[in-house]
Amino acid sequence: MTMRTILVSVWDKTGLEQFLKGVQEHGELRLIGTRSTSKFLEEKGFKCEAVEELTKFPEILDGRVKTLHPKVFAGILSRPSKEDRASLSEHGISEIDMVIVNLYPFEEKLKQDLTESEMIEHIDIGGVSLIRAAAKNYSRVTIACNPEQYDEILQEMAAEKGDLSHTFRRQLAQQAFKRTSEYDTTIANYFASSQGVADSISAVAAGAGGDLPEAVDIKLSQFQQLRYGENPHQAAVWYSDGRFSGTTESKDAFPPFTQLQGKELSSNNITDTYCLVRILRDIGSPAACIIKHNNPCGVAVGKDLLDAYNKAYETDPMAAFGGIFGFTETVTKELAEKITEGFVEIVAAPDFDDEALKVFKAKKNVRVLKLRSALLLPTETTSWHLRDLQDFGWIIEKDVEPPVQLAQFQCVSGGKLQNEHIVDAAFAWAVVKHLTSNAIFVVKDGQSLGFGIGQTSRIASVNIALTQAGDKAKGAIMASDAFFPATDNIEAAAKAGISVIVQPGGSVKDKDVIAACEEAGITMLFTGQRCFKH
Repeated sequence: MTMRTILVSVWDKTGLEQFLKGVQEHGELRLIGTRSTSKFLEEKGFKCEAVEELTKFPEILDGRVKTLHPKVFAGILSRPSKEDRASLSEHGISEIDMVIVNLYPFEEKLKQDLTESEMIEHIDIGGVSLIRAAAKNYSRVTIACNPEQYDEILQEMAAEKGDLSHTFRRQLAQQAFKRTSEYDTTIANYFASSQGVADSISAVAAGAGGDLPEAVDIKLSQFQQLRYGENPHQAAVWYSDGRFSGTTESKDAFPPFTQLQGKELSSNNITDTYCLVRILRDIGSPAACIIKHNNPCGVAVGKDLLDAYNKAYETDPMAAFGGIFGFTETVTKELAEKITEGFVEIVAAPDFDDEALKVFKAKKNVRVLKLRSALLLPTETTSWHLRDLQDFGWIIEKDVEPPVQLAQFQCVSGGKLQNEHIVDAAFAWAVVKHLTSNAIFVVKDGQSLGFGIGQTSRIASVNIALTQAGDKAKGAIMASDAFFPATDNIEAAAKAGISVIVQPGGSVKDKDVIAACEEAGITMLFTGQRCFKH
């Protein structure tokens, strides 16, 4: 058996000793290592030559330069040709057959509160160069850039009687280039985010701000297999886009919740919970919201969480059946008992007391999600909405802004608002932006009364919302996600007894709509901001 020359330079030494012992079973090894790796291997009983002994050049600049030397890279990049071997012989360079390298943990350091100068010291230069060189020359050289590959390599060597097939080395090369690409992208995103530039899906989605670049990188990492997709016959996987990391209680941590009990999640569960959080974040506390099919069927604020829940549930008990129930504060035993009187898919909240969890435990299929509390905090960070249109490419657009504040509303008809109307007007506008367009929302005393959702004509949405509100619409607030194109909407609102209308304005018929409100005694507020959602 011929001697195998292996260059080793690793930050993560997990499994290295066992791996080299396994390789050693197939022949004698000549190990060459960087200073710290060489010391580690010597302590484990291996004979290991330091890189500086090979190159006759010491590590310099506090370890910034260790392997960047022709005797290293020529040994890796040489081809089995007469010319290359003659060149190696002329310069006294030996071929290197295997490279075992993993990189400084730049991704892990992102989770720590480090300065830029500290982060820079965790950018690997030599390691990336070694990986790329070995991967480029995969026809002769084996590259192992991840401890998780060690077992697979040993299995391949056993099957190939100590060798590695060309196909297998090519697979390792592909994984190596993927690793260096991801590593470099992470570093680029770090610098981009600090400069307000978004040049990747993760940076864009995280709200790096600035103008969108000409090209955007897409990197998704599989996080969890889901029970199924939008329908049971559709497979689905939940991915992280790379901007979330760590376990800290922060908005940017992934996953955004911990599942405390219940069945596996489906994609509908994820998207509904996402919609739930976005609404709760905008409406204050204590608040409750019930979601079905990415839209609320009940939402309310109250004097306490139980009061908010009762008000939200009362909006449409039938629609609440099998819904996603969310809260802005800790769920108590009393509230848990109330929730479980009916069928519920998910209960999501920033916390649950022990007695509440005991109540849910008796309903083993109920999914209980503990939200990261930071998710419910208002945010002023610019974020972006990404949409995959398959054959039509991607659209990336700035997400809907936080709701326009009451102080920015323009009163275009009617008199001074009463205090309760002021609060409800702000609440109505905060909620309507989260409904599928065309959207109408009717509210009174912090309680949803009627939803007109997803209709192709605005008057249809108005009629649905007012019909659902019934007699309770008298003295209520009605919000619209876009302008009213005609006075028929105002006439319907007046007939139902609506007191205040909140809408963006901007129609060519604004004057007619304002006049209709004046005639009906309805106060109308313009927000100046349309908020379609599709």
